[in-house]
Amino acid sequence: MTDLVFDVTLCLLLVGASVGLVVTADAGAVDGGAVGAGRPTPDADGIAASLATSTATVQYDLEPGVDAADPSLLGADGVDSRELDRTAHGSLAGLLARATLGATTVDGVRLTHARDDLRRQVATRVASELPARGVQIAVHWSPYPSAPIRATDTLGPTPPSSATVHAATIDVPSGFPSARDDALAASDDGFDAVAGVVANRTVAGLFPPTLARLALRGDEPVSTLMRHRYERAGSLVGASVAPEVAREETRAANADLGAALAPRLAADMRTRYDDPESAADAVAVGRVTIVVRTWSP
Repeated sequence: MTDLVFDVTLCLLLVGASVGLVVTADAGAVDGGAVGAGRPTPDADGIAASLATSTATVQYDLEPGVDAADPSLLGADGVDSRELDRTAHGSLAGLLARATLGATTVDGVRLTHARDDLRRQVATRVASELPARGVQIAVHWSPYPSAPIRATDTLGPTPPSSATVHAATIDVPSGFPSARDDALAASDDGFDAVAGVVANRTVAGLFPPTLARLALRGDEPVSTLMRHRYERAGSLVGASVAPEVAREETRAANADLGAALAPRLAADMRTRYDDPESAADAVAVGRVTIVVRTWSP
């Protein structure tokens, strides 16, 4: 049970298979000038379709996260190393999204390192399916564009400035509660109302309350990792949640995190959007975007 709780909670309830993926064929091309040196350009649309439909299983471990949360658990008297082993299965696109969401940052500071090895293993697995040259994959999640809380990752080199770049986009469900419709409904009440919806749905995605409570009650290293995750989030958004976490009151802890995050998002939205409705229209809490860029190597 604890393995399942940890995996579901810290993987943010992502859909791992191709169901729900949206592939935008040839989402655009950026002409930088010269054409490549005669080699065929890898097919961006075909690579995107393959990421959406090809499945894989990867093995990884939680040691980086445990080391950041409580290094003593890795000692001779700590948890058995087998308790750190995990398996992830899903579409390549789903695995990329899942691994990237494990690297969520607040103002550029990582929330957790529990998925560091997953990111490495997924990157290696995806790279094995790609052409050797001329491909970059960028993965991005944020509750709205350029929000202070986000998750990003990039596989492959940056296209040269002289290349003609083709692109295809995949949208993957993030597993977070949807927010855009409610944000639009709240926009009549101003930026603060929109930001409140976005903050609460973001926190609920990071900490599904029922599963987070089960994790706090679980065996090591699950319970320590979840406590550390809550404490890190609290320190990054300026909320004291340790008492609620100690009492396993996850809904109260989530409310405190959301209340602290909302004003920060509202202030940021005011600098980016002309009005609350525009901010709400840009909300994308429920979506991870993967962009495949290709060029002639």
